[in-house]
Amino acid sequence: MGRDPVQFGKATLKKEEKLCLHSEFDYVRCSGREFPGRLMLMVVAESPNPSGGIPRFGVICSRRFSGKAVIRNRARRLIKESFRLIKNNIRPCNVLFITRKALLGKKLLDVQKEMMYLLAKANFWIKND
Repeated sequence: MGRDPVQFGKATLKKEEKLCLHSEFDYVRCSGREFPGRLMLMVVAESPNPSGGIPRFGVICSRRFSGKAVIRNRARRLIKESFRLIKNNIRPCNVLFITRKALLGKKLLDVQKEMMYLLAKANFWIKND
């Protein structure tokens, strides 16, 4: 992996790939497993229909992370972009990323590496041979 972010396959982000409803966030928080990282906490739950499912994600970035909306939105965009680039190598699941203060000032490549590491740790990363 060089200095540029890695992309696996076609990488457009559809509305169906985002967790939007409060009940979806609650489902992942209650039934999922937590995997702590330096930059974020990942909570992952099995997809309700793993055979035809797609990986779905959500981001929680509270005011505790930063009081400024601009900074919180930057963190959300970094996580969203990282997920978009690597989503084709993720098994069907529901993933929730909760930001940590260490994410402040990080680059896309740092976030992407952390995300790939956490997904591999959770056994949801599909390895390329």
